[in-house]
Amino acid sequence: MSGIPILDLVIGMIFIYFLLSIICSSAVELCFSVLKTRAKLLEEWLREIFNQPALDSSGSKIILVDSNGKEILDPKGQPQYVSLGESIMDHCITTALSGKGQSTSYIDAENFVSALLDKITVAPATGTQTQLPPSDLTGYIAAITNSPVISGELKRTILSFANEAKQAYDTIKTIPGAANAVTTVKSELDDFRDRIANWYNKNSDRLSGTIKRTKALPLTLLIGAILTVSLNMDSIKISQYLYDHKEVAKSFADKATSSIESYKERIDKIKDTINPKTVQDLDNSLKQVKNDIADMKASVPNGFPIGWRKAGTANTDDGSENFLSRFFGWIATILAICLGAPFWFDILNKIANLRSSGPKPPTTTSSDGGSN
Repeated sequence: MSGIPILDLVIGMIFIYFLLSIICSSAVELCFSVLKTRAKLLEEWLREIFNQPALDSSGSKIILVDSNGKEILDPKGQPQYVSLGESIMDHCITTALSGKGQSTSYIDAENFVSALLDKITVAPATGTQTQLPPSDLTGYIAAITNSPVISGELKRTILSFANEAKQAYDTIKTIPGAANAVTTVKSELDDFRDRIANWYNKNSDRLSGTIKRTKALPLTLLIGAILTVSLNMDSIKISQYLYDHKEVAKSFADKATSSIESYKERIDKIKDTINPKTVQDLDNSLKQVKNDIADMKASVPNGFPIGWRKAGTANTDDGSENFLSRFFGWIATILAICLGAPFWFDILNKIANLRSSGPKPPTTTSSDGGSN
């Protein structure tokens, strides 16, 4: 026994919140997969930032066509053109069986840079011959400067990356001995690509933040409320039960601390991703929800005050108790779920370490009255 019953109670409550949070996270992940939330937001960003008409490999504007290959006209009867953002999504480097003009859930930064540079360095058509990409940074700077497919602000941003890369490489060459170590130094073109990739990754992080703030949090709140009410997860009642049944609290705390390791990989996945990207991931998410619910049922001790039971059975809960107390118990549970499984996992890990360390050894008094 830990010697601190209140610590067992705290661990038990945290473990309950953790189990509910991980179920909720799995459900949110599944919803995002079905709704293609990240793909739609990434597509919206690409369309908004790269909104100029794109050019094909020979420099001609790409006309938008329907599924039958017929040109799509605007209200004035003029042909509509594929935007640069759409052409990046449809590029052979970035597309992954996604629909025409639609984004995948995730585009690798290196592939994005390759597709972007391929599209913005094409000059307006002077014939039907396929244009070759520039071979060095100077050629890219010239091609981007004359590019008609990106706005002035975006052009200045990309050119600033090119100039920074060029200046950095020129500076390195002035360092004594750098010429002998040139094979270990990135070329100015590689540095340029890395700077664009870093810019893209930062925007991807902002998209992830937008998803968490505007999509994940409201959905977590909704699913958490449904989960809490359907299972009658009243935090007040559960804490009272653990306080009154200290042996159950200790047993539950032991089970919680012993199962921490098995959840580490799952928690890392929740921290690293928002949205699965493949059909296989979608199927895995559905299985994970089922497994998490099964783990929840297996972890909770018999007689635990959760769920709805008919009057006359053990641990009856026929709804006759004080509704106000039940309501605030639900609210506490829902708010705890919204903090997320990684949060509760980290807290559980720290408190479990504190519990396992045991009480401080008592000091001993020596024969001369001193202490050791």
